[in-house]
Amino acid sequence: MLLTPLPFLALSLSSLPLTLALAQDANSPLTPAPTPTPTPTLTKRQVAGGSGTPILSTLFFPYTALPTQVYPFPVLRGPQFGYNQCGAANATATADCQTLVFNNASDFCLWGSPDPNGAIGDVEAKVVSYCTNPQWGGRPIPPGALHGVQFMRTSAYIQIVGFIDNTALGLASSDTGGELDPHGADLQGNPLGGVVYSTDQAFIDGTEPGQVHNWNLFVGSGVFCLKACFNSITSPDYCENRYDLVGCEFNMPNSLANGTFEACEGALQTPVGTYVSAGQTLTWSMPDPLTTDPPYTPVIPSSSNCRTFASGELFASGGSGGASGSNSGGAGSTSGAPGSPTHASGSGSGSNSANPSQTGTSGARAVGVNSMSDVAIIGLGVVGGFWGCGRFGGCFRWA
Repeated sequence: MLLTPLPFLALSLSSLPLTLALAQDANSPLTPAPTPTPTPTLTKRQVAGGSGTPILSTLFFPYTALPTQVYPFPVLRGPQFGYNQCGAANATATADCQTLVFNNASDFCLWGSPDPNGAIGDVEAKVVSYCTNPQWGGRPIPPGALHGVQFMRTSAYIQIVGFIDNTALGLASSDTGGELDPHGADLQGNPLGGVVYSTDQAFIDGTEPGQVHNWNLFVGSGVFCLKACFNSITSPDYCENRYDLVGCEFNMPNSLANGTFEACEGALQTPVGTYVSAGQTLTWSMPDPLTTDPPYTPVIPSSSNCRTFASGELFASGGSGGASGSNSGGAGSTSGAPGSPTHASGSGSGSNSANPSQTGTSGARAVGVNSMSDVAIIGLGVVGGFWGCGRFGGCFRWA
């Protein structure tokens, strides 16, 4: 059978490059074809804990050996905005200190905005410290900005809650705030490079503040709550950071009252998310988004050995009250120190004696809000409730 040449074969043969034919005629070696450039591939996204991306909550430093920046790494959201070597000489209205010190009701710092009229949702990675005591190098909290404070020392943590003018922390008066902790979605924490120290006896390092490994803070809408969990106690986790949508009311149940300044010893709270129903201990895991109320009402721990003090004592002492007066004798060891509990007999408030339901009109349940009058002070309505959230999930719910 006679085979007809295939057209494409003839085409391919006739298309040989002229240079190739000439090279063959000259008995010269063939020029190799260029190697194709490989298609670029995207590097796997960096995550904290990988090479060059340390996890913030695993970075530990003595207070006197803090580096200029705890997180100078230019990875993920880094490097950090401010600095960690602070001190009294730097305690100005423009200080960018990202080291927070929390000792007691008369000596503490809070995270706030470095920018005027800031919003936690926009600045949470770069918040800076605002302090009642200039010794720690933060921006000063002005006298008169605090309208009520309750400090509580327990066997597992220290806690402080209070009413404060948003603007005293660089926040817009309308900012509903959010939650800050040393973890975060990428394990770099908020603020990035932010570390917490305390001279409380559970943390103190010789005569210097010791580092707090686990803590969380809610701030916004004229309210704050801060808890520092003892490093020696990891279970249960009293500084759990996964319940950031339910605010102070569930994370740090308290009996804060407007116009009252007190320091107490307290019983331990039930860990957030744990509750008792029909005799059974149950655990609630917070969904995201959160569209319904949690299935329980948090129990406010009992308090005892309380000492009340005037708001002026927060600043008059320059924080000299310390965590427990002497920093070595335990809570209440120097009962006269501002911001410290006292062991005076009969001074305890009893179990839930200051429950918010007993201090004002019901229906003002919120982050540390006890009454309708408190809501009016911070300019909030209660009909229908609303959420205020940061970009990474730190939210307050007002009901």
